[in-house]
Amino acid sequence: MAHDLKQTIGSRVRARRLALKLTQEQIAEAIDRTVETVSNIERGKAFPGLDTLEQIGRVLNVSLGVLFENTENSVSPRRAELRARMLAIADTLTDTDLEIALRQIEVLARGRERHH
Repeated sequence: MAHDLKQTIGSRVRARRLALKLTQEQIAEAIDRTVETVSNIERGKAFPGLDTLEQIGRVLNVSLGVLFENTENSVSPRRAELRARMLAIADTLTDTDLEIALRQIEVLARGRERHH
């Protein structure tokens, strides 16, 4: 479970960073850590302390709650990364564009329901 938690949070950090078009170097500099540390966090190889996660969250404009959200459920790291990327992109959209995106997702979900 601890490995899954590291993977999930790391994937979310990476997805958010990429959505904001930030480099690992920029994150490392902003939180006064090494690029290797940021890389290890993103790859799920290291689990940072809460103070470091709070700093990362501030830089990425995301709360700790979002980083830890639903981590008790067994979600694959890939799915966690996709969710994080989707949320990060959603945060950049206007209300109108977000509503359009939501409708598209709802159409996809209804299509899946019909096939199952």
